[in-house]
Amino acid sequence: MQKARLIFKDNTPFSLDFDDFYFNSKDGVNESKFVYTQAFEFTEDENFIIAELGFGIGLNFFLSLKRFLNSTKRPKRLFYVSLENFYIDKELLRECYKRLNLYEEFKELLELFLEFYPKNKEGYYRFYFKDCFLDLVFKDAVFSLKELDFKADVWFLDGFSPSKNKTMFDEEIIKEIARLSKINTQILTFSASSFLQKNLKKYNFEVQKVKGFKKREMIKACFKGFEFECKEAYFSRVKKDFKGKKLAIIGAGISAASLAYELSLRGFEIEIFEKNTKLFENASTNASGILSSLILKPEVVLGELSQNAFIEASRFYQQILGFKPQGVYEFAYNELMQTRFDLQKDNVLFQICDNRAFLEDGGVIEPKTIVSELLRLSGAKIHFGYEFMHFTKDDNKFSLHFNTQNSKSGFDILIYASGADTKKILSYEAMNLSKVRGQVTLLKPFLDTKFALSSKAYITPIKNDLQLIGATYDRLNEDINPTQKDNEENIQNIKEFLQGNEKLVVQGAKVAFRSYSSDRFAIIGPAYDEEFYKKSYKALLWTKDKPQILPQNIENLYLDFAHGSRGFSTAILGARYICALICNEPLGLFKSFTHAIHPARFLIRKLKKGL
Repeated sequence: MQKARLIFKDNTPFSLDFDDFYFNSKDGVNESKFVYTQAFEFTEDENFIIAELGFGIGLNFFLSLKRFLNSTKRPKRLFYVSLENFYIDKELLRECYKRLNLYEEFKELLELFLEFYPKNKEGYYRFYFKDCFLDLVFKDAVFSLKELDFKADVWFLDGFSPSKNKTMFDEEIIKEIARLSKINTQILTFSASSFLQKNLKKYNFEVQKVKGFKKREMIKACFKGFEFECKEAYFSRVKKDFKGKKLAIIGAGISAASLAYELSLRGFEIEIFEKNTKLFENASTNASGILSSLILKPEVVLGELSQNAFIEASRFYQQILGFKPQGVYEFAYNELMQTRFDLQKDNVLFQICDNRAFLEDGGVIEPKTIVSELLRLSGAKIHFGYEFMHFTKDDNKFSLHFNTQNSKSGFDILIYASGADTKKILSYEAMNLSKVRGQVTLLKPFLDTKFALSSKAYITPIKNDLQLIGATYDRLNEDINPTQKDNEENIQNIKEFLQGNEKLVVQGAKVAFRSYSSDRFAIIGPAYDEEFYKKSYKALLWTKDKPQILPQNIENLYLDFAHGSRGFSTAILGARYICALICNEPLGLFKSFTHAIHPARFLIRKLKKGL
């Protein structure tokens, strides 16, 4: 991602990249209000989505947020999706507001934003404000728009004037804007360019010229609809409108806790059903763990998703739970890993030196604390000792049936976040799930380190006079009891960190089970109608490059499991994505990632091969 070349002229930010001011050098706030932030009406719906090309210094966002927070007639939640391809450093952003004499006016919101401002790296970053989500997308709009999925109510086209930045307003960009718009979406821009008008009209925007801010005219446009073909429709979301807010989640681990928190922000009444008799008996229950990322070759989807999940989980825990990352060291312990490290040496998330990578946004986490605090904040009602068996539906409401408890009914939405137990309650022909046993070992303190260390195994810093190492990985063993053999395996896997003369004293061990998919990606998304998929997409071997019909799913049933050993990263993106599907929101991550985690992906791969 490029760094913005920004200077000040008369205390106003000026772009050397586009030879243009970021906004009116004499009256920027009033221009932004006139052209953008006061030029539309809020609806009183559940959600309102503003999308913007050109975040710049964020003035349009902060003005929109202040208007939203101060409005009595407004939607319940504001989503603001803004694209930017020229990175401005945190200190320079703050200086912009000070030089413009705007710092005191926006200080509270600006500093909250800057506290969680990401590094200079392409990605999809979410910020949490009161009843508002800001999705800041760092990537060239030509590429990033294709990776987004939402239906905006309003678009701000604010990427310098078309004469200076013609690419921002070209036909391909306008085509994607149309795809991301609903009927009657408004386009707001300071421009009156005939080039822009032509491209808007081509994709059925009704264009009118109106009086501009201290200029003769500018454009307003309204989207009237356009038909788009989709070659991968089988991964598309199917919009459903309903008003029911009663929701059930099966499972009480990090996936369920993340879901419960996110859903509570959207006003859902949440009940959680857990088979165990207390909260901490599953894979989200270790006293200590580490938050880190896979380091794979650049542009490998699994690695890119792992990075995005890692940094967004870190930022989420910082914003919501006050997490303070101490950093974690990852070590390359073979030639393949060293090659991956060498190829990622310029990645700002990984400070790589020889065979070590320091991830300053990672560190030690307390799984029990995270899960319990998210559940507390969500206000969810938790039922313990409820082993889920199956559901029935009557009048579009779910009734849940349990092994030894009475049934519970009246739920509008059901989500499986059941981890390693999912194999017992869900069966898809093409979906292979593994229940993997992992054992961690607790040792008398033996290594004085302030950082978590990860190689063949991981070591956490000393806590409560104990040091945790782990974990084993066993697909074939379902024994719930710790074994000496696994303790010895964990110790063997940390030998590289030892001098050879330490006396390692085992103080305890713990076994947990995690759910894995056959391709190592989590399984997150709608529960699809298997028979419909088989029938509708049976000819994919010959038609995979042609447009497909939209899918059919099991209505209001969603899946969120198979997070493996990195659930405290991927569960955050998973919860956002499920909320997006339920509430018709921006996805909260790039669309190509949703294809990688879609529950139907295994079946689609088979159909494409003619199997």
